[in-house]
Amino acid sequence: MEIIWTETAKNDLKNIFNFIKSEININKAQLIVFQIIDETSVLQNMPEAGQKEPKFERLKNEYRRLIFKHYKIVYHISAELVYINRVFDSRQNPNKLFIK
Repeated sequence: MEIIWTETAKNDLKNIFNFIKSEININKAQLIVFQIIDETSVLQNMPEAGQKEPKFERLKNEYRRLIFKHYKIVYHISAELVYINRVFDSRQNPNKLFIK
């Protein structure tokens, strides 16, 4: 399956990168973002690897999540595509997932 990153998910990655860069350093920021992207590669062969995401149950698509460190990667499957919808630091208020 092909993995598609939505603009919202791309912006989430940019925000994560910028935060880690400002708090730690650019090398750590690059490493974390690379690892998050790499974590999603499992979805190419096993798109249902993630658990169902209960916070999105009321929406029409079935959303799933992968967890990497303290990041929640929210995605859904449509035909032969996997859409990465959000990348969220789970230490934040979970209601922020719905604000974009």
